[in-house]
Amino acid sequence: MFKRQIKTILIIINLIIIIMCNSANLFAQSHLGKTIGNVHFRSGPGKDFEIISTLKEGQQIFIISTETENDYYNIIDIQTNKEGFIHKKFVKIGQKVDEQDGGQFQSDGSISNYSPEAEIFNNTNKELTLKINSDNFIFEPYQTRTITLAPGSSTYRASAPGVIPSIGSENFESNMKYKWKFYIVTHRR
Repeated sequence: MFKRQIKTILIIINLIIIIMCNSANLFAQSHLGKTIGNVHFRSGPGKDFEIISTLKEGQQIFIISTETENDYYNIIDIQTNKEGFIHKKFVKIGQKVDEQDGGQFQSDGSISNYSPEAEIFNNTNKELTLKINSDNFIFEPYQTRTITLAPGSSTYRASAPGVIPSIGSENFESNMKYKWKFYIVTHRR
């Protein structure tokens, strides 16, 4: 009887650990930030990775997630729109970036293909990087292109040089076509 209780307790503890580890990834959050001092901007999370450039003190960055890998944050240099890594001791975390929750991609009717399609229009004079799940798409200024997507829920990130990235999620239904226009919103303070 005592062995059975211990076994049950160990199973419960393991389940709690699994849930805690998985929930950390589910709730990873993006933030704006600034560099503290000059810092090497690297292609991967460690000193062994190639240096992309050196970011100057006070440079504005987009922190993709506050989860670190080897004490490095995965970031986007907002000025250049390049993605890479910097050590967490050189980062001052700022304002949280809210996710857009659906509605950015507008339904444009049904199609015969099972996989949904999205017509993307980059309505800016900047190169657009659109990341949907793990796929990266690059759009030249004023370019329109149709991409094929996987049906179901997707996360996306749209970014361009000098622009704070937009992040969100969207549900793409099979046999449907969507449209999305990328444009830059400016606010005067």
